Amino acid sequence: MINKENIVQYDDLGEVRYVRNRRAKNLAIRIGRNGAVRVTVPGYLSMKRAEAFVFARGGWIVEKIREQRKQSKGALVIRDGDKLVVRGREIPVLLKGDQDSIEEAIWRILLKEAGDYLPGRVEELAGEYGLDYSQVKVRRMKTRWGSCTPKNGINLNSWLVMLPDHLSDYVILHELAHTRHRDHGPGFWHYLDSLTGGRSKPLRKELRDQQIMSVDSK
Repeated sequence: MINKENIVQYDDLGEVRYVRNRRAKNLAIRIGRNGAVRVTVPGYLSMKRAEAFVFARGGWIVEKIREQRKQSKGALVIRDGDKLVVRGREIPVLLKGDQDSIEEAIWRILLKEAGDYLPGRVEELAGEYGLDYSQVKVRRMKTRWGSCTPKNGINLNSWLVMLPDHLSDYVILHELAHTRHRDHGPGFWHYLDSLTGGRSKPLRKELRDQQIMSVDSK
């Protein structure tokens, strides 16, 4: 039986929250960043059917919970009013109303801070190594740290200001290196190695351990 709060504790799945939504057309399961399971139940469907739907997908749910908890181990824990540390500065994370989210508030901060810092840093590094580029754009990216356009425009993820300076510099140098070598062939890596003092491989490995927007707001 489902209790009055529509929350059920299962031996294998843990706590599952059932939320009835009269506008929903189909049953849907969502696994939160911390492994919390939420099931959206259409208004016309019984809770018995909803539970059967969850049981039928039990194996998938357990696997997703495991993946989310593994990914969120190093996640930031941020709430409204908390302070986000960006390059040594504490900046309050403030929501702009009921429809806003912690994630959106953080991106606003990062776009501002990265916009103030990254273009100047690109100019410094390009000047140091005698490299030319056309422009710098700071963006909100979920899967990439940066890119270089065919016209030597540099696009950078605003999340870079959350990384240690040596890693954000590595990303900038990586994209600047593409102004000389377009692909990721041996010539590119040899050239990037020359820009990073022979440390491109360990820096690349260190960067892989970083996550873009890993935030737990609960």
